[in-house]
Amino acid sequence: MENSNPYKSKQLFEVILQLGLVFLILGFCIKLLLPFMMPILWAIILAIVLYPGYDFLQKKLKGRKSWASFIIVAVLLIIIIAPTVMFVNTVTANITELKTGVENGTLKVAAPGQNIKDWPIIGDKAYDFLYTLSTDLKAGVVEYKEQIVELSKKLLGSVLSSTVALLQVVLSVIIAGVLMVSKSAQDLATNFIKRISGGSGDEFLEISVSTVYQVVKGILGVAVIQTLIQAVGLFGAGIPFAGVLTVVCLMLSIIQVGPIIVNLGVIAYLFSLDNTTAAALWSVFFIVSGLSDNVLKPLLLGKGALVPMLVIFLGVIGGFMMSGFVGLFVGPIIFSIGYKLFAAWMDDDPESTTV
Repeated sequence: MENSNPYKSKQLFEVILQLGLVFLILGFCIKLLLPFMMPILWAIILAIVLYPGYDFLQKKLKGRKSWASFIIVAVLLIIIIAPTVMFVNTVTANITELKTGVENGTLKVAAPGQNIKDWPIIGDKAYDFLYTLSTDLKAGVVEYKEQIVELSKKLLGSVLSSTVALLQVVLSVIIAGVLMVSKSAQDLATNFIKRISGGSGDEFLEISVSTVYQVVKGILGVAVIQTLIQAVGLFGAGIPFAGVLTVVCLMLSIIQVGPIIVNLGVIAYLFSLDNTTAAALWSVFFIVSGLSDNVLKPLLLGKGALVPMLVIFLGVIGGFMMSGFVGLFVGPIIFSIGYKLFAAWMDDDPESTTV
């Protein structure tokens, strides 16, 4: 009896030491993975979304999985990198031309139109700034030096953040290609989900994959369709800055706000013109376009879903508010699994439980 206490104390100390080392290694590994957490999340989402196309392609290539994955990754990288390179080349050429004009004294700024004053909030300031530059470029630069420097810093910050985001997207696409072709990575993810969820592992895995497809179809798919309809109206009605407004409509549709804000401004602009009949017809078009998601979402979002459409919808909204764009996928997955756990708990009969 006297020797049992020291022995138990020694055992307890060894257990605490082992747990401490395990948590220390685990924390260190998590810290190492944190910079890659977002690309890995996006890679998992992309791998799930692209897997049907990968499966179809590898069957056409007679089971050559590596080639199928390489083709998909290469096409995606070309789609991402090619427009970026063109944009960078255009911006570089414009900056070089601007620099040459300043050095040679040949740079001229055209006089601004009077309609700039009608712009809300910034109209008068923008007109004064452009008018000063058009009359005396050097004096205008000196007068608005602080504003120009501040704007340059913001533009540089935007360029740096965009570059980091682009590199993350490229890394995510490459990791997604590896995940699609790697059987060990798929088995590891499946075993991990089964390990933490017990007997419900297969069900939770199916819910996760199904939810990603539902979000792609019901959120991104509806947003793209609605934006295409909006683009037809914006370009067809001859709205100024139709391309920029189309991008704004896409972002508003993705975050579930809808293009109603843009539509109200467009309708007001149309009625400010002389042609009232055309304005009324286009207004009907934009109203129908703005409400089209109410028809498209039930058709696409709820079709084949393993949980109610409301659960996915609330998960999308909450996930976006918490984690941004990646939350569109992570939010509904977590919320759907939580819903299934809650439903299983509610279905459990407490009277049948033996004490």
